[in-house]
Amino acid sequence: MAKSGLTSGVDDAHEAVSNDVYYIVTDKCTECVGFHEEPQCASVCPVDCCLPDEDHVETKEELEEKMHSLHP
Repeated sequence: MAKSGLTSGVDDAHEAVSNDVYYIVTDKCTECVGFHEEPQCASVCPVDCCLPDEDHVETKEELEEKMHSLHP
């Protein structure tokens, strides 16, 4: 179960929330810790619209722990 308490099967179909807006799933985002020097969403975005979510601030240690749990 995700930290948020939400669960979803990997094979479950999901309706798009929006075709014009991209959402980052907080429970899966590691801010690229352990993979890249900076979050890749921000580095490839053509406009500066990748904003930090002030409601979900995590320490580097928490992000590393999440990275290891998602990519054992």
